[in-house]
Amino acid sequence: MIQICDHKLLIFLLLIMSVFACETTEILTFTGYEGGKVEIRCPYESGYEEQNKYLCRGECPVCNKDKVVESGSPAKDRRFSLTDDRTTHIFTVTITDLRTEDQGKYRCSVRTGLGKLDKYTEINLEIKPVFHMFGVTGEHLNITCHYNSDLKNKIRIKFICKGSNLSLCESSGVKATTERNSNGRYSLRDDESAGVFNVTIPDLTLKDSGIYWCGVVETGPKYKNKWISVIDLNIV
Repeated sequence: MIQICDHKLLIFLLLIMSVFACETTEILTFTGYEGGKVEIRCPYESGYEEQNKYLCRGECPVCNKDKVVESGSPAKDRRFSLTDDRTTHIFTVTITDLRTEDQGKYRCSVRTGLGKLDKYTEINLEIKPVFHMFGVTGEHLNITCHYNSDLKNKIRIKFICKGSNLSLCESSGVKATTERNSNGRYSLRDDESAGVFNVTIPDLTLKDSGIYWCGVVETGPKYKNKWISVIDLNIV
């Protein structure tokens, strides 16, 4: 009898492992900078509007999950907050005062009920260091953006944009690219041999102060943005 039970248990464990192995999830990447904030948008399926949602850190094992924030409960860290839009089926986790230790893997998860595996989406959170620069009104400034040599053959476009909100920066904040070397007062020059591109801003004004993102568009089946560095520019 013991052998039969062990055999059944083994089959049961193999079935559980196969469920975990076969479940595939899309990995979403979000990027923020030290001291800033990031909004992690987590989509979920219709029918789970009333279920609890949470963000856990790391691999999130079945037992002993490291939940940093969960709907209906106070967060372990006050920098984390969760809001749920049940109309669009997206819950958003906001992290403020970002730190380098926040970088890493997370999972956006939805509770599905007792005895069922929670639905989840894998998250990769990148935190970029901030380089502080200063300029003087009326003068010109050069911003240098370094990119790794291993990226050279994978880059389609280099660009810079301004904005602390990265989504707005991407959609409407582009100032200059390698496809359009100048845009208004901004001009971009690429030096592939040195692995840098330089952005020049002439006739500086106080309005030029703010956060700038150096980025590239990687080639591949889908063009995607990869963020290289962040500059906090202060004009005096």
